[in-house]
Amino acid sequence: MERLRSGCKINIFLRLLGRRPDGYHELFSLFLPLNAPFDEMIIRDGRKEGIHLSCDVPGIDAGNNTVTKAWRLYGEASGFAPALEVRLVKGVPHGAGLGGGSADAAEMLLYLERRSPCPLGRERLHSLAARIGADVPFFLEKEPCLVEGIGERLTPLPPESPWLAPLAGVWGVLLCPAVHVNTAWAYAAWDESHPGAASGGSSARGCGDALTDAAGTDKNHRSVFFPPLRVENDFESVVFTRWPELARLKALLLREGGFAAGMSGSGSSLFGLFRDAETARGFMARLRELDGSCVAYGPFSPLGPAE
Repeated sequence: MERLRSGCKINIFLRLLGRRPDGYHELFSLFLPLNAPFDEMIIRDGRKEGIHLSCDVPGIDAGNNTVTKAWRLYGEASGFAPALEVRLVKGVPHGAGLGGGSADAAEMLLYLERRSPCPLGRERLHSLAARIGADVPFFLEKEPCLVEGIGERLTPLPPESPWLAPLAGVWGVLLCPAVHVNTAWAYAAWDESHPGAASGGSSARGCGDALTDAAGTDKNHRSVFFPPLRVENDFESVVFTRWPELARLKALLLREGGFAAGMSGSGSSLFGLFRDAETARGFMARLRELDGSCVAYGPFSPLGPAE
């Protein structure tokens, strides 16, 4: 038996650059790994061929999900497809924009790669990951990355990178409200609000935006920081229109001591950034009386090591 833990991620910023002819969307984002919340997979050698998965929460198709797809694709590519029984214990909320399913798929790929008599190697493993989902390649790296393309082009960032420098000494709080946002719906809603937004494949690097702070937010719910970062998420304009309670939670983070806040992925989770751990802890202590509708995680260092 082997017990694997898979964390999640937040997007410090997420820009949608347009929809490609194949239906996928080009994006530009800064992904940071988090240790909590996390999922666990308990893996045992199976008694019969194939992979047999059970999950402790409803809404997960036990026969067709990111974990079983990872197992199938790895077997097709390598010829190594051991019989497995997998129990998935969900800690990362479903529909929260934290990449829990993608992280689970990456852990399965890494597990099979460790056990395989003929490992595929990093390049082929990343190619398989991109076929499972846009976020899966990131979870093979488990370090801060600039993410481009549909999620398959990664640039790992060292701690001294100018992209990460504004986050040094900062503390974060993650809020997970009881709202499920379907990713496919979020992309369709963004497309509808941006008619004709076809991607030319250009990069958003070096656009020189200043990051946002609690001093002000614009009509697109963006909030600023320091160059070259901006804490913003292009999904917020459509998701907050559908679920205004999420906009209120973001405003709460800014009003109660956060100097920047944003939504992760296509939602519904939100994070706030605080100047010190004491302020972040104070917010968490007051959260139940301020708004008891969500679960909070933290405080965490955005640049802390991922497991």
